[in-house]
Amino acid sequence: MMSKHNSMERRFATVVICIAVWITAMGGKLVKLQIADHDRLRERAERQQHFSIDLSPKRGVIFDRSGHELARSAQVKSLYASPSKIGDAEAAAGKLAAALDIDREALLKRLKSNAVMTAVKRKLTDDEVAAVNALDIPGLRFVNETKRFYVNGPAASQVIGFVDVDEHGLGGIELSYDKTVRGQGGRILIDVDAFKNPYDHSVEDSVPGGWLTLTIDTLLQQDAEKALAQAVRSAGAKGGSIVLMKPATGEILALANCPTFDPNKLTGTSDEQRTNRAIESAFEPGSIFKLVTYAAALDEGIIKPSSPINCTEVEVAGRVIRDGHTGTMTAREALAKSSNVAAIKLGLELRKDRLAKYIDRFGFGRRTGVELPGESRGLLRDYKEWEASSLGAIPMGHEIGVTAIQAVAAFAAIANGGEWVQPYLVSQVGTSPEEPPVEHKIEKRRVVREWTANSLKDMLEGVVIHGTGKLAGISGYRAAGKTGTAQKIDEATGRYSKTRYVSSFAGFAPVDNPQIACIVSIDEPRGVHLAAAVAAPVFAKVVADALRLLGVQPAADGATEIASLAGSVLNVYDVSESAAYPYPSARNPSQPNVSGNGTELRREPGVNGAPPGEVMVPDLMGRGVREAAGLCAALGIKLKASGDGVIYLQTPAPGAMAPEGTTCYVTLSKHIPLRHRAAPYYDGRGAQAGAR
Repeated sequence: MMSKHNSMERRFATVVICIAVWITAMGGKLVKLQIADHDRLRERAERQQHFSIDLSPKRGVIFDRSGHELARSAQVKSLYASPSKIGDAEAAAGKLAAALDIDREALLKRLKSNAVMTAVKRKLTDDEVAAVNALDIPGLRFVNETKRFYVNGPAASQVIGFVDVDEHGLGGIELSYDKTVRGQGGRILIDVDAFKNPYDHSVEDSVPGGWLTLTIDTLLQQDAEKALAQAVRSAGAKGGSIVLMKPATGEILALANCPTFDPNKLTGTSDEQRTNRAIESAFEPGSIFKLVTYAAALDEGIIKPSSPINCTEVEVAGRVIRDGHTGTMTAREALAKSSNVAAIKLGLELRKDRLAKYIDRFGFGRRTGVELPGESRGLLRDYKEWEASSLGAIPMGHEIGVTAIQAVAAFAAIANGGEWVQPYLVSQVGTSPEEPPVEHKIEKRRVVREWTANSLKDMLEGVVIHGTGKLAGISGYRAAGKTGTAQKIDEATGRYSKTRYVSSFAGFAPVDNPQIACIVSIDEPRGVHLAAAVAAPVFAKVVADALRLLGVQPAADGATEIASLAGSVLNVYDVSESAAYPYPSARNPSQPNVSGNGTELRREPGVNGAPPGEVMVPDLMGRGVREAAGLCAALGIKLKASGDGVIYLQTPAPGAMAPEGTTCYVTLSKHIPLRHRAAPYYDGRGAQAGAR
């Protein structure tokens, strides 16, 4: 009896233990499901019951300095499809591929998938939306998204940059300030049933991005791009860049590159088109780099502007160097005539360490810090690694690579009285309507004494008045600067090429109160390659336009450098003195002639060209006397002028055929050129005989 009772107790205990184990296991499973696996299971359930479409954010507006929109985001439609509702996937894929210019096979694969919804094409144009609506295909759904638009097309494209289909910044300011401008994307949550059929949806709104104001002036930017494109085309060049900067503040008013691209039409663009040459590409500067050599020599007390320098020859590392100049010139004259021998002699006196110190002070060999991705440091070795021959190359701008932005900042430092100011592009950053925008803080440092800068200003003005930069002269304004023509390295031989050059002009104006610093750099011009003929005239045009647009008034008595040329009495000018040095002559048909805006003036005989012994009279309207004189000099034409300002009347008329040696008579005015007025007719004695 006792044994039977114990057996029942054991069975009962076993059942209790089993129940306890089962309860414990179930409790543990419930704890795991409710706590440990809660988020994962909830997400899985949502995936089974919902389908989400991520929406691109609305990027903030980018403005120019005047408040004009450069980049903005607008609402567009993206096309999605529900594969379960498409019906005939083959037919739908064919029609959609043809209407939207997309790959049919890739689309067909998506339409046959088990996805709740699949993208057909995102961010359609209005024409594409209309085309899809006309197809009347079931199972399609339009979703509202935002797309980036660039208001001025290719204008400042390398500065502003571009974005991908998800609105991520991929270049320029769009990339540098992506976190600020992009904002936060929203999404559409679509409720689906067990058969993956959508039946309802909700929208999570996106958070707009912040806004930016750039220092770029749209009018100056477009003017610079137009002038650069024309110069590159006329010179048959590979490309080029122009940078306009306010010396006192570092504001970049224009940054132009050629070739360029339209960020609204990225398909088919090349890396070369998207490259921002002005900040990414380093080049040997040639004689514009003499700015540093002369600044160092002046600042160290080695020379004064009047100091004599024998420019006949110099020996460096056992090699005698000559540059075609002979005899003694003052430092001012040597810079104006761009004597390489003089620059090398100054470099030898400075020695490696002192020259390197000033190269660093002027910002070469390091980034300027401008707010753009991919800025190059340039190419500069530590002076301890320089070879014995380096002082025969670096003082005149070889064996060193600089960027256009570095060069224009260096010239701006001289314009500023010896203070280097950091170039910048973003003047304001706004993050929310409630908070005031963050303003840019100007950063500057002194690189040379004020006396040094003022002396060099005067010497650089002499380059424009008496030296190689004559075609950089601007009517009504005092300009200063330096030409630079540098041979490029032939990658095949490792030696300097005799056919490939970079032609540059860098400077500023007006000299007494500089408002614009500018560099023009033309890469691989064909035929005439001297910077005096290729880059200097472009500088004159762009800077003159900029000064007028900025409201900088010309000197009350006209430009100092042309006062003797544009008096109230007719004077005959010696064109050999007015032309750039050296400059191709119309009497040498083997050398192409270049106009003041860089256009090649051909003298080929024929119906549309000038017969032998004759030239086509250039268009001088709106130009200053110095520019006109240089232009006439290139064609063997003499010049007589009266008045002050810019040319508004000329005879013979532009485009007329005239014998070499013809005298062109022009009248100047400080008013806007009146192109619609007939040119006065002069008889052979120079007397005005009437209009025709």
